Amino acid sequence: MGEAMEAIWKVVLTLALPVWAFGLNLDEVIHLALQNSDVVKEQEFGTKQSRATLSAQYGKFSPKIGLQYTITQNTRVNDSVYTINLSNIQVSYNLFNGLRDLYNLKSSQNLYRAQQYMYEASKQDIILLAKSLYIQILQAKDNLAISTESIRLLELQKNQAEQFYLQGVKAKSDLLSVEVMLANAKVTQSNDKNTLHYATLALQKLIMQEIDAHNLEEIKTYDLEKLYFEREKLMGLMLSHRSEYLYMQEILTSIENQKKALYGNFLPILDASFSRRWYSNDVSVLNRFGTNLQSQARLSVSWNFFNGLSDMYAIESKRYEILATQSRLSDLKKEMALALDKALDDLAIAKEQYSVSQKAIVLAEENYRIVQNRYQQNIETSRELLNVEVALNQARLQFNQSQHRINLALANLERIVQNPLLF
Repeated sequence: MGEAMEAIWKVVLTLALPVWAFGLNLDEVIHLALQNSDVVKEQEFGTKQSRATLSAQYGKFSPKIGLQYTITQNTRVNDSVYTINLSNIQVSYNLFNGLRDLYNLKSSQNLYRAQQYMYEASKQDIILLAKSLYIQILQAKDNLAISTESIRLLELQKNQAEQFYLQGVKAKSDLLSVEVMLANAKVTQSNDKNTLHYATLALQKLIMQEIDAHNLEEIKTYDLEKLYFEREKLMGLMLSHRSEYLYMQEILTSIENQKKALYGNFLPILDASFSRRWYSNDVSVLNRFGTNLQSQARLSVSWNFFNGLSDMYAIESKRYEILATQSRLSDLKKEMALALDKALDDLAIAKEQYSVSQKAIVLAEENYRIVQNRYQQNIETSRELLNVEVALNQARLQFNQSQHRINLALANLERIVQNPLLF
C-alpha cells in the first residue's frame, strides 16, 4: 500500500512540474518568448487601437439623431412669470461629402492592415531573437565541452610529463610547456562558462522563465544537399510575405487615399435633415408635447469656392509625401535584397566550412592518436603533441561553429523571406 501511494505521489509531482523542468525545445522557447514579450503586446494593443479607429470611420455613413429640450423662465414688467418649453428631435444624413468619407475610410483600412503587418513583424523579430539565443547557448555549451575535454587531455599529458621528468627522460621545459597550455585551457574554459552563463540569462529574460542550459534539446541537423535555395524564388517569397515591405505598401496606399479625399474639398456637400418640434408656455408634460407641433424637412447644399488655396497646398503636400514614401519603399526593397544575398552567402560559407571541418576533425583525431602513441614511446616531444592537440581543438571548434552557423543562417534567411524554408 505504501509503495502504491509513493508511486501515485511521484506521478502527481511529475505532472505538476513545469515543462521547462524537463528541458525545453526550440518551439517551446519561441512560444514562451511570444507569450511574454512586451514588444509584441505593445503592437497587439496598437492593432486593437487601429481597429477601433477604423470602426469609428464607419459611423460617418450612418444617420445622426439628436434630441434637445430647453426650458426658459421669463419675468414680465408686471413681475408675472411665464415658462417656455421647447422640445426638438432631429434626424440628419449626409447624402454627399465629396467622397471624402469614402477615401478616409479606405485610408483607415490601409492603416489598420499596416498595423497588422507591424504586429506580425514584431512577432517575427522575437522569433528570430529566440532562435539566435537558443543557438548561441547550444554553441557555447559545445565550446565548453571542447575546452573541458582539452583540459582533461592536458592533465593526462601533464602527469605523463611529470613522470618523464622525474625519470630523467624529458627536460623540465617539456613539463613547463604542458603546464602553460593547461593554464591557457583553463582560461578558455572560464570564458566559455561566462559566455554560456550570459547567453542563458539573455534567453531567460526573453521567456521570463528559468532554464537549465544543459537540458535544452539539440536542433536537428539537415542534409547539406537539401539546403539549396534559388534566389529568385526567395526574392518572390520575400516581397509577398515580408511584413515590413507590406507595411510600407499599405502606408503608401493610405497616403494616396488621403490625397484623393482632399480633392473632395472642391466638391459640394449635400445634407438632408428632418426635425420635429414641440413648443408651449406651460410646464405640464401634456401641454408641452401637445401644443404648437411643428415638423420640418430640410435639404441643404454648401460649396466652398475659395479658401485661400489651402486645399491646393494640402494636396501638393500629400503628393510630396507620396514621393518620399515611394523612395523609402524602394530603399527598403534594396536593403532587403542585400540582406537576402548576405544570408545566402552566410549559409553557403557555413555549409562549406561544415564539410571541410567534418573531414578535418577526422584527420586531426587520427593525427593526435599517432603522435600521442609516439610521445608515450618517447619518440615525439611534448611540443609536437601540444601542436597536434591545438590542431584537434581548432578542428572541433570549427566543426562546432559551422554546425551552429548553418542553423543561424537558416533562421536569418527564414526571417528575411518570412516564410518557413524547411518542412
